[in-house]
Amino acid sequence: MKVAFLLAITSAKRVGELQALSVAETCLRWNPDGSGVVLWPNVAFLPKVLSRTHLNQPIRLARFDSPSEEGRSELLCPVWALRAYIAATAGIRQGCALSKQRLSHWVVDAIVHAYGASGCPPPSGVRCHSTRSVATSWAALRGVPLEAICAAASWATPGTFTRFYRVNVAGHCPMAAVLRPSSADSKE
Repeated sequence: MKVAFLLAITSAKRVGELQALSVAETCLRWNPDGSGVVLWPNVAFLPKVLSRTHLNQPIRLARFDSPSEEGRSELLCPVWALRAYIAATAGIRQGCALSKQRLSHWVVDAIVHAYGASGCPPPSGVRCHSTRSVATSWAALRGVPLEAICAAASWATPGTFTRFYRVNVAGHCPMAAVLRPSSADSKE
């Protein structure tokens, strides 16, 4: 559940793109220094936007190190969580791909659980696809170029983001403390 959410929120990918990922050696490359991982979809996967630039696009994830959360950043690190998940499930994985529906449920369950743990009710109508809006809107708020956001989310034009996905993430939300710049960032 946690790994599904972390991959969704850090990659801004569609659930179909996440479902196409594999732990096979040909689809998964860890950086030798442990700083990240590169994930490729199964070669048989056809993305929603079928073009040369969107076909077999890797997802590059960097390790998350928070200077303000000494020793706790691994709890939010998609690289650490993925490595732990792969190790923990090595003996029970049967080679069958997880369904898009199950993956979507895991992401939504993680969101609902996070809100519940913070004592807040979850937003009505939360869906797995909601992570794309939040992930890309936070990236825009942090100054990531629109072209990079569109590339990460597999959008052909910036209009898709600005018309359908951009949401106000600057206001209060339970994850604000995690997603806002740390005090060390704001001093620079």
